[in-house]
Amino acid sequence: MRTRRRRHLVAGLAAAALLGAGASSAAGYVQFKAPSGNIGCAGDRTEVRCDIARTSATPPKKPTTCRFDWGHAYVITAKGKRGRGLCASDTVLPSPGQPGVRTIRYGTRIRLGRIVCISRRSGFTCRNAGGHGFTLSRERIRLF
Repeated sequence: MRTRRRRHLVAGLAAAALLGAGASSAAGYVQFKAPSGNIGCAGDRTEVRCDIARTSATPPKKPTTCRFDWGHAYVITAKGKRGRGLCASDTVLPSPGQPGVRTIRYGTRIRLGRIVCISRRSGFTCRNAGGHGFTLSRERIRLF
């Protein structure tokens, strides 16, 4: 059940990213990005995924079961523990000029249920109410 739900959420996020803001609003998903455009996220009140385009950080070790891309996508759930890397063949990074993607200015935040994402010049951090999450930046990737 849990795996099926996660697959549906990832598929829904990918569909929302491909179809644009209208589809994402209808499905309850929100798509947003850092001012630099280097980090893009999508999610709802149960889960948020963020992808990073460019980083010099070493990603967590790629699982042997991962047959897709690794090191660019990270996810946190509302009730989950640590943020984690995501094995993915898609991205939630918005296309240049894609309409309906909210920019989270530096020093501001977006709340999706129990998940809060904060945009800073030093990086983009998403955490749940339990204090778990991730920070992404050009210099580092931190899962906590």
